[in-house]
Amino acid sequence: MNIVIIEDEAIAVLRLKEMLRELGRDIRVINVLDSVEASVQFLKNAPLIDLILMDIELGDGESFEIFNSVQIEAPVIFITAYQQHTLKAFKQNSVDYLLKPLSKVELEAALLKYKRTHCSPLQPADKSSYLHSNGSSFSRNGQKKRFLTRIGTRLLSVPADNIAYFYTKDKLLYIKTKTGEDLVFDKRLDEVESEVDGQYFFRANRQFILHYDAIEKVHAWFGGKLKVQVKPAPCEDVIISRLKAPDFKKWLGE
Repeated sequence: MNIVIIEDEAIAVLRLKEMLRELGRDIRVINVLDSVEASVQFLKNAPLIDLILMDIELGDGESFEIFNSVQIEAPVIFITAYQQHTLKAFKQNSVDYLLKPLSKVELEAALLKYKRTHCSPLQPADKSSYLHSNGSSFSRNGQKKRFLTRIGTRLLSVPADNIAYFYTKDKLLYIKTKTGEDLVFDKRLDEVESEVDGQYFFRANRQFILHYDAIEKVHAWFGGKLKVQVKPAPCEDVIISRLKAPDFKKWLGE
């Protein structure tokens, strides 16, 4: 994966490069650009770019000016300290909009989102990426990458990154997929908690284990609790207890 970084803060560039090295051997940073002018000049005759990591506030203007001067085909992950540019960013080739200080969990989730939406599942390079490093149903850290469910007499293998959340209802455990399907899963939630990758999944309470990508908003709630808005919409409110709230915030990247 060929990545271009557009960022004018040297420390932020070093941190980004470090996180990218940790996240995958298939990631190559082919250039770092620190201004609107330099970005326009490079992108006019750039080699093949798979993804751009772009700060918004640069020394000579906003990076949105780049789109006015050169046609950018590559998808973009915006990384900024400012929330007010969200709508403008998503009018461009935006994959995600991340706020500084950036955490590795957030960056990894954004890269997974890019791979799901822009990479063909038939490409061998994608299947040997840092998430799918071999044919096993387990990742290198021993956590499950796929979960086997049953629909009638048919068995269905669900990739972990296609799961929005696990939830219990009427004494049954279900997988809610990111496309909104409800699949009965013949396990207990405690078992699932020990099998999922803690980088991406969090045990919210006795009813829910959430995937990071499913979380839309988090609201302060009564008594120090948190209310989590997830997609697809769940059958009941997802509430994080006061005792679990600090761990949840830390998991989100606080």
